[in-house]
Amino acid sequence: MYCRFCGREIEEGSGACIYCGRALMPEPPPSRMYSRDFTKLKAPAEGKNPKVASLLGFLLGWILLGPVGYIYLGQWNWFWIAIVIQIFAYPLTAFIGAYILLPFVYAFHQYEMAKEVNKLVKAVEAGNDGGRKAGQE
Repeated sequence: MYCRFCGREIEEGSGACIYCGRALMPEPPPSRMYSRDFTKLKAPAEGKNPKVASLLGFLLGWILLGPVGYIYLGQWNWFWIAIVIQIFAYPLTAFIGAYILLPFVYAFHQYEMAKEVNKLVKAVEAGNDGGRKAGQE
């Protein structure tokens, strides 16, 4: 088991990380959309604006930089997945199909992902508050 906050390996079932001292609450149930470890969302330090993420995906998608929106969300794993998909999609669709479709796909996916990331950030913050309250009493 690894600490969600510092990333170090800790004992399975630990209530708190021995390295960073943060209380570990049970992980939220995995989303249907992200069930594999490589595609699992990582909680950034702060919430992200879904409209900004969507706008980045849409506008930058027209100049072949749509995956940059995933960097805004702090999801480098999804950035690399999108780059690989983009590399194959453009030649396979004679450039035109992917050029028209991918900006819309990036906009929708990054909007939905920003909402999921915000839920994850709130869950982490709730866990931190719970750890502070328990430590103060």
